[in-house]
Amino acid sequence: MSVKFKSLTWKQTTLVVISALFFAIAIFIVEIALVGTSARNQLTLSQQELLDSIEHPAANAVWALDDSLANQTLTGLLKMEYVASAIIKLDDGSTFVSIVHPGNNDPLIKNISQKLFGDLQQISRTLYRPSSFNNNNQTQVIGTLSITYNLQALTNALFSQLRLSFIATLARALLITLVLSILFHRFLTKPIAQISEAIDKIDPESPDEHLLPESRSHQDDELGLVTSKFNQILIQFSQTQDKLRRMATRDPLTGLPNRTLLLETIAVSIQKAKAHHNSFYLLFIDLDRFKNINDTLGHTTGDRYLQRIARILERVVGDNGTVARLGGDEFVILADEIHSPLMITTFVDKLLLQLNMSLQLNEHSIHPAASIGISIYPDDGQSAEDLIRHADIAMYSAKASGSNKWAFFKQQMTERAAVRLRTEASLHDALKNNEFQLHFQPKFNIETGELVSCEALIRWEKEGRLISPMSFISVAEETGIIIALGRWVIEAACKTLKGWQTQYNFNLPIAVNVASQQFSDNSMVPDIKQLALRYQIAPHLLEIEITETSLMNDIELAISKLEQLRSAGFGIAVDDFGTGYSSLSYLQHLPITTLKIDRCFVTDLPHDSAIASTILLLGKQLDLNIVAEGIENEQQLNWLKEKKCQVGQGFYYSKPLTSQEFENLYIKPNNATIKRI
Repeated sequence: MSVKFKSLTWKQTTLVVISALFFAIAIFIVEIALVGTSARNQLTLSQQELLDSIEHPAANAVWALDDSLANQTLTGLLKMEYVASAIIKLDDGSTFVSIVHPGNNDPLIKNISQKLFGDLQQISRTLYRPSSFNNNNQTQVIGTLSITYNLQALTNALFSQLRLSFIATLARALLITLVLSILFHRFLTKPIAQISEAIDKIDPESPDEHLLPESRSHQDDELGLVTSKFNQILIQFSQTQDKLRRMATRDPLTGLPNRTLLLETIAVSIQKAKAHHNSFYLLFIDLDRFKNINDTLGHTTGDRYLQRIARILERVVGDNGTVARLGGDEFVILADEIHSPLMITTFVDKLLLQLNMSLQLNEHSIHPAASIGISIYPDDGQSAEDLIRHADIAMYSAKASGSNKWAFFKQQMTERAAVRLRTEASLHDALKNNEFQLHFQPKFNIETGELVSCEALIRWEKEGRLISPMSFISVAEETGIIIALGRWVIEAACKTLKGWQTQYNFNLPIAVNVASQQFSDNSMVPDIKQLALRYQIAPHLLEIEITETSLMNDIELAISKLEQLRSAGFGIAVDDFGTGYSSLSYLQHLPITTLKIDRCFVTDLPHDSAIASTILLLGKQLDLNIVAEGIENEQQLNWLKEKKCQVGQGFYYSKPLTSQEFENLYIKPNNATIKRI
């Protein structure tokens, strides 16, 4: 909604007029009060003087009963200003002489005059016997003289005087208003209007090119100060805008173009490629093991490392394209001068060769490595965003193949990424809709065949079918949902243990797997303790299985967390032992109770038994329980029994079972509490 423009000059004039009229009326009201008071005082004084002058002739006329003299005397009174009538009464109350002057009778004026001078309308004086006839000097009342005034005439005269005064006051006020309005317009409104016009001409892109005009007449006043300060702001704003423009398009650490400038550059390259029917390549580069450099050498060294990498990329690219940094350890190269697959593969090999050269940062020698994804215009995208996204997908494909690898984008990569996105969304819904369930795989004493415990394995039932953990666990780990999922598994296991105790008076230890991200989460230990306490579960009935890799990510933190769990009574197992890179010096300090031989070492038994034998020997030396998983045939079982392996699990014994199936097979037939080995 537009606001109607109103001139400041007219606003000022209106304000001055209203102010002048207000003060003029106020002064006029005061003047009325003063004039009214003065008129009353003058009337009172003139009345007394009149009575004093007429008293003696009137007394003589009454004493002599000379009505002619009395008429003559009273007639002279009527000539006095504002006298309306006069009457002389004798001492007995009878009228001796009376004279009345005719006058107008305006009701409004009459009412006003009564309010102003009503108490002064009539005056009287007692007449006494003249002293020349009173030898005894005694006063003798002979009559009364009464004079009535024409108050309406007095009020009219007063109003006439005030009318002239009011007109003069208004004239002065209007004259002052006119003079002030001209002065305000000349020295205030007009300069402000000129400033406003100058502001309209300011170019937002170059604000310092159109500064406000500075008037000489206002150099030393507030308006000149405002103009000067505003011009300073325009100059500073222009300088700041230049800095912001550089900041908005340049990476502050490396000085390379950032994502914003990269998108603009790619858009220009697309237009050129369309015009010349050319193709070009986009390389998405992710540095390998950069997090390790930051964590071990510090962020300052990490920043210097990124700066050195940026210079290497600029040197290799040269005139073949543009290097940009998206953030973190991610760089993009727009190779818009390379138009063939052979040229780009040669270029990438040269790039990796230069990147892999050792860098010396202070006393540290670093060997950089990178994963590179490549997208092609127009085959892999028609927009800058699509090209970057597809090159990113290709980069992850290269990283999955190992360090220092590169890969072209393929459509199948996009399809797999879309599946992962759908899986991520479905995982969130599955947690809300309680679509997960636990299956249980029993563990047996290899020597006696006695059931000793079981392992809880998560399953996802969606639309009546079970989804393999292989298809969603990796997505859950990448997206962080694995933490909430892991907590659900622990709580579901605690509920199951509580149900077995309540319904069957049966206790059987359950092992639950904890993923690396869940183990790194600060809430893992408090969550496990809280859930066991909530469901009144004895800690030794819950065994926490940690992967070997999880332990070695931060060994000191791992020891601290495991000691908290072990001191609370929980069992701790190292899962997939032998597949990682554990240090035996650390292993003896870990407060664990169980080692699990990974299925890949059990599968080769009894032919390839070196690693399995070593793990069994190590477990005996450290006084740990040994669990062999993935037992599938009798030959494997016999070898493990011969080597005194204590516990086994696998399809040879049983596949993972639903909760109901497990209860029917292993809990309902038993009434005794299972003993742990």
